[in-house]
Amino acid sequence: QFYAVFLEEAGENLDRMEQLLLAIDVTAADDEELNAIFRCAHSIKGGAATFGFADVAELTHQMETLLDKLRRHELSITAAMVDVLLASGDALKAQLARHQGSGGDTVDTTELLASIRAHAEGGEA
Repeated sequence: QFYAVFLEEAGENLDRMEQLLLAIDVTAADDEELNAIFRCAHSIKGGAATFGFADVAELTHQMETLLDKLRRHELSITAAMVDVLLASGDALKAQLARHQGSGGDTVDTTELLASIRAHAEGGEA
């Protein structure tokens, strides 16, 4: 029962995060937008950790690291960052679908994780 609620809420958070990322103005991203995107990733990570979905928790944790630096103004958002966050959202959808029993192959997020880390460290990926 809680599992189904988590999956539903995670799907809603992913949809919201995608909408926010698609609408964000990289030349003038405001704190409220960045905080809202961070909260979506944070909510997904918390639930994933609770249910033992290590793959989802790891990806959202890396997303949180990048998003936290953006909302603290340690980094400025770029189109490339938005792209990697959108790609991460797609990977999360596939991971969650797999956990839900929809099948599919394991999602290889090795390159995605490396790209997020590179951005979070202030580099381009």
